[in-house]
Amino acid sequence: TVSISFNPGHHFAGHIPYEAVVIAFRGNDVLIHADTFAWPQYVQVIAATAMDADWHYLGEFQEQPCFAVQLDASLSAQLPVEFSFVPLRQLVIAPEPQLFQLAGRAAQILEWAKTHRYCGRCGTPMRGHGLNERARVCPSCGHSCYPRINPCVIVVVVRGDELLLARAHRFTNGMFSALAGFMEAGESAEETLIREVREEVGVEVSNIRYVTSQPWPFPSNLMLGFIADYAGGDIKLQDDEIAEAAFYRFDQLPFVPPVGSIARHLIEQVGREREVFHQQLSSE
Repeated sequence: TVSISFNPGHHFAGHIPYEAVVIAFRGNDVLIHADTFAWPQYVQVIAATAMDADWHYLGEFQEQPCFAVQLDASLSAQLPVEFSFVPLRQLVIAPEPQLFQLAGRAAQILEWAKTHRYCGRCGTPMRGHGLNERARVCPSCGHSCYPRINPCVIVVVVRGDELLLARAHRFTNGMFSALAGFMEAGESAEETLIREVREEVGVEVSNIRYVTSQPWPFPSNLMLGFIADYAGGDIKLQDDEIAEAAFYRFDQLPFVPPVGSIARHLIEQVGREREVFHQQLSSE
């Protein structure tokens, strides 16, 4: 297991030291040591970066400055052989959750930088923030853009010993998960939850309980995790979103998301609660 120490930061002055830690991407894949889950150092990846590459300071990782960078695909042959590219999603199952969170932070900042090169108001090339905040500012009209975060809700609906799980059309591997959806302007998280459950599977919920949250960098979401009780209605699928949905007993589940994902955390939370409930019943 990797022991993680990370202190976030926005501004770095001076030259990048050879020992600096780099979260390096090629497209949506991140460079990491396949056996030790170690990140490469600056000296190991600099030959695979373009001369005009943007190096984004993330903070200190293991007491070393840490940067995010997009590698030049044509220079990949210059990378050390002990490192390999893995899909960002694969790090969900890494031994230390902060590895996925740090890679996700890097991916979101790189995506933000790529999509905010020009002012969305007047088209002028954007510049860095004068006070070294994580922002792009237009020198012409003053419009500023910070990294965007999209809030989403994700919920496991519970009916007695059963969990309502659904398989989206995009889950071609047969995986069932919790219901989820983006918040709309003017909505509370609870209002989003009620609307999404009603839209996707046609049922009503009550007793909504917040459990936890998770950054989800695909591309820049913040998942707000809930458990809610079934309150009525028959399952009616939203055909363009959901391929199938059903209630499953907590100890007879289908193929569900991997450990490390917020969906799995919510599903396991319900399972633990139902186990405790049955243990209390049997002891009475």
